[in-house]
Amino acid sequence: MERLVVIGGVAAGLSAASAAKRLKGSSMDVSVFEKSGYISYGACSEPYFISGMLTAPEDLIEITPEEFEKKRSIPIYRKHEVVNIDYQDGYVDVLDLINGKSSRHAFDYLMIATGAKGKNLGVPGEDLEGVNTLRTVEDAIRIQKSAVSGKEVVICGGGYIGLEMAEAFVELGKKVTILKKSSQMLLNFDPEMSEIVEEEVRSKGVVIETGVDILSFEGDGRVERVVTNKGDFKADSVLIAKGASPNVDLANKIGVKLGETGAIAVDRHQRTSLGRVYSGGDCVEAYHMVLGKPAYIPLGTTANKAGRVAGENIGGLSTEFRGIVGTAVSKIFDLEVARTGLSLKEAGAAGLDAYAINIRHRSRSKHYVGGWPITVQFTTEKETKRLLGAQMIGREGAALRINVLAAALYSGMTVEDVYRLDLGYAPAFAPAWDPILIAANKARKG
Repeated sequence: MERLVVIGGVAAGLSAASAAKRLKGSSMDVSVFEKSGYISYGACSEPYFISGMLTAPEDLIEITPEEFEKKRSIPIYRKHEVVNIDYQDGYVDVLDLINGKSSRHAFDYLMIATGAKGKNLGVPGEDLEGVNTLRTVEDAIRIQKSAVSGKEVVICGGGYIGLEMAEAFVELGKKVTILKKSSQMLLNFDPEMSEIVEEEVRSKGVVIETGVDILSFEGDGRVERVVTNKGDFKADSVLIAKGASPNVDLANKIGVKLGETGAIAVDRHQRTSLGRVYSGGDCVEAYHMVLGKPAYIPLGTTANKAGRVAGENIGGLSTEFRGIVGTAVSKIFDLEVARTGLSLKEAGAAGLDAYAINIRHRSRSKHYVGGWPITVQFTTEKETKRLLGAQMIGREGAALRINVLAAALYSGMTVEDVYRLDLGYAPAFAPAWDPILIAANKARKG
């Protein structure tokens, strides 16, 4: 019997375990070790638990450990941390975090799905009670309890998580201040698009301070203030939302090759540089089809796909993961915020000669009651007119429209190709000239 050990029990790890077991059946023994107390959870839904929209941590779980063990014959070991990998002899050492006991488990195949860690600031006081990052369900529980006891919340960072959590804290009736070093929120959007989001966030009573260097967190056991170059900010609770870094410690120790991004490098089959060792999820870089090279964009959709590909290959198939185009959507207060591909700044950094166009159009026909403006921005390569990226922001119709442009990027379309797409029309859903087509028409004219 072959043995597969999976390190990590969230999206990529469980997708790999399920695919391999489905293909191999009783001829493969699969064991999953998860350091936290929860598996198969939707991290993107954690702000909705913190805000109270979801009433219990269990509401974040997709499939329970009991379902995995009963329906898929895959044992799940929660609160079990893999502390050592012996690649040559083929075993892992596991620490039971509840009783402190250690155990050793042999493997023929290894799936590393250790995910990512929330970035810290590296300043004094980060260990104070009330200073948190958000990754795991335990983090979400701790943040919710921390926020309930106070009124003043400070968020360090202005990306997706920071802005989504600002909404969650406002829903809880908190006074929210966002501290940002750069002058722009959402750095993976172009400035004029980010400004739309910033205006929305400010309109909800959130204070945004830019140009801020955070020097320390201070308090008597629990955080009471954030000390910065622009003065002190009172804080009963702090969320550090500076993005994520790949958790590659175990992989690095056994000599797994890391990519230029600092995440684990894999091929199209999700194989690492070591034989019989696969990887996927937020600890891994993915091939970016627009850039033509690997990128680190940790998202749940990518993790699930990469995990399944890894599991299918462990199970005997020859499956490839072609790559990503950098598609992401977010709900920030009353706005749908969406992007795919490259911003103009990102295109320039990649050495691409590109230009951007920006249009504003209705989400529905003017002959139908309702509808809101949508702002659309295209990034286009000058010489070839190849679509390089798109961004959309509006109160409705932006989040799902971006999928059309993600498909266009996946297919390598030009803006002329996009302009000629046969998109659906009905007054209740779109104007006769959809915002996508209007933007493509402007982009093809340069």
